[in-house]
Amino acid sequence: MNKHFIKYLGLLPLYVLLQVVVLNKVLFSAYINPFLYVILIISLPLKTPKWFLLIYAFLLGFSIDLFSGSLGFHSTATIFIAFIKPFISKITIPYNILGETDEITLKKVGNKAFITFSLFLIFIHNSCLFITEHLSVNLALFGKIIASSLVTLIIVLITQLFQQDK
Repeated sequence: MNKHFIKYLGLLPLYVLLQVVVLNKVLFSAYINPFLYVILIISLPLKTPKWFLLIYAFLLGFSIDLFSGSLGFHSTATIFIAFIKPFISKITIPYNILGETDEITLKKVGNKAFITFSLFLIFIHNSCLFITEHLSVNLALFGKIIASSLVTLIIVLITQLFQQDK
């Protein structure tokens, strides 16, 4: 499990930099915001200790908040999806597919399970993020949540296709 701690702590600055420098500047029609950094929480092994998962989610969200100038919106959303990840995994990923230290990847859990699991977490992340950001719920905001979730899922799937299975 220690190798996962080191790997994910090393990936954190890379994904934060990618999100802040590239993806935050790319707004599709000023309406869709892709958030690739959620893949770090999605792909952590299911048996990751809760304390590491929550602290890691906070560090990830706080880093994005710090460089984006937001006031804890990303931290709130990342901690929330880290908290509910075990519950979502129980209903979307078959229990006998992954070992204790296996990362959650498209190749290991299969297309249907990975897409369902990722889409749930991405949708919840985006809902939490945009609702706390706008402090309202309306049809336009719901459209933004859905569109951003779909684009984020597509970007996550593209990164999974390029990831090598070890």
